[in-house]
Amino acid sequence: MIVMIYIILGFFLGSIPFGLFVGKIWLGTDVRQQGSGNIGMTNVMRIGGKGPGVLTFVLDFLKGWLAVFLAASALNPEETQTQYTIIFLSAVAFSAVCGHIFSIFLHFKGGKGVSTLFGSLAAVYFEIALICAIIWVLMFLLKKISSLSALTMLIIMPWLFLLMPWIKEVPFSGYQFIIMIALSGLMIYKHQENIVRLLKGKEGKLNVKETSGEK
Repeated sequence: MIVMIYIILGFFLGSIPFGLFVGKIWLGTDVRQQGSGNIGMTNVMRIGGKGPGVLTFVLDFLKGWLAVFLAASALNPEETQTQYTIIFLSAVAFSAVCGHIFSIFLHFKGGKGVSTLFGSLAAVYFEIALICAIIWVLMFLLKKISSLSALTMLIIMPWLFLLMPWIKEVPFSGYQFIIMIALSGLMIYKHQENIVRLLKGKEGKLNVKETSGEK
């Protein structure tokens, strides 16, 4: 029962469309009607500049972090490294990201979940979240394309869990690995339009001019 409560809570928290709120309150616009139509950091940043974009990232990050942190806090500290709890926390992380992608407040539409994924991972797997962030940043510095950075990170992310016994000294879980593969696959699928544009060489870059606050 407690498992379902936290999975549902994770989905609810993940569903909160902070990017939409930031757009309406800060920018006075519906971000779904501009740019890519996405409610995530990148589109908000393109529309309104760095301030709204960073705020959107922080809020989306925190909702993922909070979902997994609350679930972890409900566990016995001595049981945080068992197979059961590893699967439980992974399921909550999956649920939080799915909430962002299929928001109950937006008729089961939403963003792509990258910021929420970072927060979910950081709550209990800080080392993996840090590696993923480094991968994203390095790719972005090279290409200045947010979607390519996200896709590169998503391709690598699940395989980092194979290294859990060395990265965090916790046992490897095949079920956790499957959950992370599924989550990565879902998020890559949500980037399908970006992938098509990347293959055609038409994916736009996120540069300084775009984040200057001009609309």
